[in-house]
Amino acid sequence: MRRLIILLLAVVFCLAGVTQAGTVLVVSESYAPGDTSGTDHRDDSLVAFLEGLGYTVDTSVMGGAMMDSQDPWSDPAKVAALEDADLVLVSRRTNSGNYDEKRPNWNELETPLLLMTGYLTRGEASGTRWGWTTGGSGDATLTETTVEVLGVPFPEPFFDWSTAPTPGECPKGVYLPNNDGSSEFSDEAMVIATFAGRDMMVLIPKGTDFDALNGTTDKYGVAGADRGFIGHWGYDYDDETIYGFDTFITDAYKDALAAMVAEVIPEPATIALLGLGGLALLRVRKRS
Repeated sequence: MRRLIILLLAVVFCLAGVTQAGTVLVVSESYAPGDTSGTDHRDDSLVAFLEGLGYTVDTSVMGGAMMDSQDPWSDPAKVAALEDADLVLVSRRTNSGNYDEKRPNWNELETPLLLMTGYLTRGEASGTRWGWTTGGSGDATLTETTVEVLGVPFPEPFFDWSTAPTPGECPKGVYLPNNDGSSEFSDEAMVIATFAGRDMMVLIPKGTDFDALNGTTDKYGVAGADRGFIGHWGYDYDDETIYGFDTFITDAYKDALAAMVAEVIPEPATIALLGLGGLALLRVRKRS
């Protein structure tokens, strides 16, 4: 039975690459493809990746349009874009301090949200942001390339630092919650994968009380829909003409991101992330 379950999970993960439907709203300080009002286009490849999966990508709030300084929650058009999307994807190309004034608005939004930066997960123990954890964030080991999925090393690396300015070392790190006892997700959260011993892929169910987690009142709010976190490398590297979303990531990382999107977006019967774990377990079984 165990072998059958693992095989089924592996098949489900493979199906995660099948064309999907739905609208993904990308929140990023990079400008949308074709937008000449700004020079930062490091997320053009992220938009192309999502479109390649079959999603409609709404780029209307790219270019920093959702930063606190733009007072986005008072703009009916921006709020409508958030509410009408099937998934809000918050890119790594966001400075966490620019999205902190209205943290309950982000958390209580009744649209599923996928976050790609560990900085915004921070809670009470180490400089607050959205309170998805109780503490801070920081660099994972810069020479690390592989992850563990459901406790099993995944057979292919998620990152490739061989072409980095210092070959073998990531130029900006992978920013994840600090798993040192001071930074924990809620008991309701499901940790899918870890990187360098830190939580890298996490599912947080609708209704999770972030105030209860952090021992606060009316500061963070309750998750208005499912939430997901997947860490990404820090492509805030200085040379924006070279280093972008898909620099240094492998097909395995892209598969994992595709699975996270399929899992968090409200589509029926998707257990793609467990399938990712199934593939890892199958590979280990074959080697043993």
